[in-house]
Amino acid sequence: MTSSDMQQHPSLSERLARLVSDLQSRGVQISDGVQVQEIPGRGIGVVARRVIPAGERIVQFPVNALLNPRTVKAAILQEISDGGQDAASSIFKSTARKNQDVNERKRLKRHMTVKSQVGKYADLLDSLSSHQVLAYYLYREKLRRDSEWNSFLDVLPTLEMLHVIPLVWDLLDRGRKRLLEYLPASTYDHAARMSNQFWDDLKAVQDIFIKVEDIELFIWAWLCVNSRCLYYEMAEARTSNDCMTLAPVIDFLNHSDQEHCSVQVYNAAQAMKFFGLVTTCSYDVGEEVYLSYGAHTNSFLLCEYGFTLATNKNSELDITAELLMILKRGGRRSCDRDNETAKMESSKLKFLEAHGYLGDYTLSLDTISYRTEVALAVAQVREEVCREPTSDEPQARTLERSQLKAFIAGMSNGWKFKAKSTEMLKAILEEVVKNSDIVLSMSNDEVKGDAENRDNIRRLYVERKHIARAHLGLH
Repeated sequence: MTSSDMQQHPSLSERLARLVSDLQSRGVQISDGVQVQEIPGRGIGVVARRVIPAGERIVQFPVNALLNPRTVKAAILQEISDGGQDAASSIFKSTARKNQDVNERKRLKRHMTVKSQVGKYADLLDSLSSHQVLAYYLYREKLRRDSEWNSFLDVLPTLEMLHVIPLVWDLLDRGRKRLLEYLPASTYDHAARMSNQFWDDLKAVQDIFIKVEDIELFIWAWLCVNSRCLYYEMAEARTSNDCMTLAPVIDFLNHSDQEHCSVQVYNAAQAMKFFGLVTTCSYDVGEEVYLSYGAHTNSFLLCEYGFTLATNKNSELDITAELLMILKRGGRRSCDRDNETAKMESSKLKFLEAHGYLGDYTLSLDTISYRTEVALAVAQVREEVCREPTSDEPQARTLERSQLKAFIAGMSNGWKFKAKSTEMLKAILEEVVKNSDIVLSMSNDEVKGDAENRDNIRRLYVERKHIARAHLGLH
């Protein structure tokens, strides 16, 4: 490689050094006790350079140096304020009618103040979710050679590096779409929901902004936001899902199911607000510094971030698909994942939905969720019990409905349903073990040449089998 090539393709350490320098110029403070570096097999991470005690603030951001809907919208609106209608036209699609008279448009434009123009575009930006506006901004900045965020964009993972996320298998295929069929039903459904959300978000962005044409680049931007954002509460957020922020360096910390650091927002000198990362345990020299992304299962981690943990204290066995099949089919199980018609016709599902217990049926290693116990109870009663009572219904049906509602309300221990629930759950868990063995025996041969994805899929089934066997009393 020539010296000119090296300048055009700087090493990762050079790119990280440039990012740190740019962040410091924005007022970001990074402790001398940590360094960002490549960790073999784990991408980029943060490592202790010296002994770090618990309670040390290792990164501090002025909140206006974060990348979130508030700062992104402010940057776009400032660009319009500085550049006027020409700047706005280079970003937003026109809202004027195509057949509107040109002279009339010019007349209206003369009477429209810069302030009112900015207000109109502010309303358009506010109509987008946080994920949508942040994904658009990364997309747009990636296309600009003079972006002030180039040093951050240069260290984000490439789309090929994100091939471990099931959404990428679905949207881009590249020989990996077949991997979706190996996923447990609950993981498959999670990936499908993400795919639907992606297309909804892309349409919302394309309806407002021009030149959003490179689908692969938007997939990259959308996934970078989805996998790297932190929670940051903003008054203008409509829901907790809108409390998203990108904080370079902090987003390099890898996940642990144990708490290692906490994100804090606090006021400092001159009434400035800061967003910081504080250690909650101590670190020795050379130890990797972690951040818990939340109490997430391996299924969630795979779909949202593209990895699983070898041991995860938040492991769960999701039997939602298996239980819904029983509820929809009157006790018969099926591998069909599209049962919307059956769902609408099932009185039992309508009953569960009305009482807030439809879906999310899980077991941990040593507990069965109450939602699962309720669903098992509903699955074993007659269909008529879940319908509105009639004036001439048998007394036995009225009694059974009362017993079921008492159990759901927590006024009964559900002793009447216990024996049948145990029997039904045993059958489900035996099938989980059987299906897990089938996939585990196939995956070695069927998923050749894709070790990382194969290992993640296998880990899901090893986990499912382990929890099922524990509840079956098999060790």
